[in-house]
Amino acid sequence: MNSPSNDIHALISTLNKELMISHKNWHKYKGDKKRRAAELISSALSQLIIGENEKEAIIYLEESLKWIKGETKDKPCPHRNSSPQG
Repeated sequence: MNSPSNDIHALISTLNKELMISHKNWHKYKGDKKRRAAELISSALSQLIIGENEKEAIIYLEESLKWIKGETKDKPCPHRNSSPQG
């Protein structure tokens, strides 16, 4: 792939920022399969075009398909599942 223009980089970066689920909104959107899939697809696009990393792009796309198909669900927060060490 030819080197993408700075405009393409800016568009992809903007798209990622818009679709990224922030810590503040995590509980609101964590189970929204369309939102989660869109976030992953955007990350895949970024990996493919900006990072030139096909393997990571494929991983993100495969995970996004699982969300779209309803094959995956959000995982609980790690700190809520931790048991006391003793």
